[in-house]
Amino acid sequence: MKIHIRRKEKASAIMLVLFILTGVMLVVFGSSSVIISGLKMGNVQSQSTRAYFTAEAGAERLLYEFRKDNLLGKIGETTPQENIFPYYAVHEGGSYEVNYDSFVPLVFTILGTYEKTRRSVEVCFY
Repeated sequence: MKIHIRRKEKASAIMLVLFILTGVMLVVFGSSSVIISGLKMGNVQSQSTRAYFTAEAGAERLLYEFRKDNLLGKIGETTPQENIFPYYAVHEGGSYEVNYDSFVPLVFTILGTYEKTRRSVEVCFY
């Protein structure tokens, strides 16, 4: 009879170990999923920030060109159009384009691109 009781104890120990390992695996897989999604979101945020600052660089370039060449008179003679300045590559993977939207008020939209992410900045002159 004692042999039969020992077998039950051995089986219950194996079941207990399996339950504990299952619980540990669930916690590990759940936490790894959270960590991986956090890393992906961090990468997207980094690309978004770079695209935004690329658009900001385009806005600064537009303001520089306005002051340097007095573009207000030249812009008033044209109709709104896309990409009034050529594309500029700011850094590896990043570029911007400047779109002229309206004359009164004078509105430009600068679209910054970094890899697959795009962000825009609008510049208005009143």
